Amino acid sequence: MGYRQIAAALRAAIEGGDYPPGSRLPTEHDLTAQYEVSRETVRRALAQLKTLGLVTTATSQGTVVAHPPVRLTLAHYAGAVDPQREGHTLGPWETACAQQGVPATVEVTGVDRLPAPAAVAVRLGVPEGAEVIRRGRRMFAGGDLAQLQESWVPAAIAGGTPLEQPGKLVGGLYAALTAAGVVLATASEEVSGRLPTAAEQEALGLPEAASVLEVWRVTRDETGRAVEVLHSVSDARRVARAYDDLPIG
Repeated sequence: MGYRQIAAALRAAIEGGDYPPGSRLPTEHDLTAQYEVSRETVRRALAQLKTLGLVTTATSQGTVVAHPPVRLTLAHYAGAVDPQREGHTLGPWETACAQQGVPATVEVTGVDRLPAPAAVAVRLGVPEGAEVIRRGRRMFAGGDLAQLQESWVPAAIAGGTPLEQPGKLVGGLYAALTAAGVVLATASEEVSGRLPTAAEQEALGLPEAASVLEVWRVTRDETGRAVEVLHSVSDARRVARAYDDLPIG
């Protein structure tokens, strides 16, 4: 039996529920005995499952069945502006993960005031070099880094508010904008798939030939002014974007 057949058999067992998310697959030694093949053949089969995003590997845990991709919708962001919502201290990412039974954490990687890069300035509709507040974040799902995020908010809006302070924002960035007096009205997203850069591949722990999901989002207030630009790069095996109940016509 070749490694592709072993990978297919294990995939069928995972998708059939024999190995639920978070459970461990048999050890390489046990799989070698079960399929009567070499350890190298088993390793190639497991590597294929990892490329597909069906399993993760860790020295201390062995091979663990991955959770399905976290399904992110605009509703998760829209709900963040309602301070009365259940679990309002959670941001959109944590809310989406909680609803899908996936442990989640958000790590703030940096907050700084800087000149707007060209790609950000165009989307904000401000001159290149205008002052913005940049917030960098890393989103984890089930212990795996799933998404890299950067948000830019004009300094005229964010300056002197919690948006400019280090540390996690309670309820997320939309909740902080609302608390700062901004009336959020619309969000537009540009979504594409591509190969990762070397830095993204290393940060997300992506295998060869894996792809990322890139999103540029522009949020506007009730006057049509752009108040936030978000850029996210996600492990395409870990994150799915969903757009439900869109109007037609």
